[in-house]
Amino acid sequence: MSSFKGQFNWFQSMRQGGCKAISFTLTCTNIFQSETFDAAIIDGTGQLQPMVFTQLTLGAKKSLRFDMDTVGWDWCQGDTFAILDKNGQMGKHNKWTMNIKVPAPGECSDCHGTHKCKQCNGTGIVTNNYTHEISSCEVCHGTGVCQTCYVPFRNVENTSVNFQQNAMGGYGYNASSNVLSNQEASKQRKIAALRQSIQELQAKIERADWDERMMKLRGTDISSRRVYMSQVNLKFQYERQLSELQYKLQQLERL
Repeated sequence: MSSFKGQFNWFQSMRQGGCKAISFTLTCTNIFQSETFDAAIIDGTGQLQPMVFTQLTLGAKKSLRFDMDTVGWDWCQGDTFAILDKNGQMGKHNKWTMNIKVPAPGECSDCHGTHKCKQCNGTGIVTNNYTHEISSCEVCHGTGVCQTCYVPFRNVENTSVNFQQNAMGGYGYNASSNVLSNQEASKQRKIAALRQSIQELQAKIERADWDERMMKLRGTDISSRRVYMSQVNLKFQYERQLSELQYKLQQLERL
């Protein structure tokens, strides 16, 4: 019989800009030999197709990580990692479901139930009182969400997906229902477009910041202030546009 131990942990996801996320670690508890197996990650809401792994080999006392950075899965409450049997089905054993305690209303000492980051008050951005520079909040990494009581949930509103258990105990999708509503699909397209625009603006801001520092080092036209101030104003415009787009994204994601 194969022997495994599984555990969910928090980590900072590089693919998500350093945001707080969940990782699942699977460890082979067999001290003598490696184990070869099939496995699957199953979305607890039924919105996503299961992510299936075949012929994985895990050495004795070795571990594998499954998360956004390693396999591209964004863990949410209710998701399950399961070792599959020889028929490709999920059995009663060797399965782990993410079930993190959700703080009761007002229980969080940082946000007191508002779920807003106390550093940026839920905006995702902060302004330097001296330089008036606008930047992404380092506490919540621009999400605006309180990181102390944050528990990831997958949005199940406006969806008509039906994830069913079949007679053999396996899991599969009702193909006719595996489609998001037109309203939700439109929302997701807008969110994707906003995120793309935000990434482009962040790249422009980094470039403008680099050019500004180089001008300072070289002393290029700083005496006249014309070129230098033009660069500063350009960076400020980018940051203002970024702030507006981040606000729009937050409002859209809360719908």
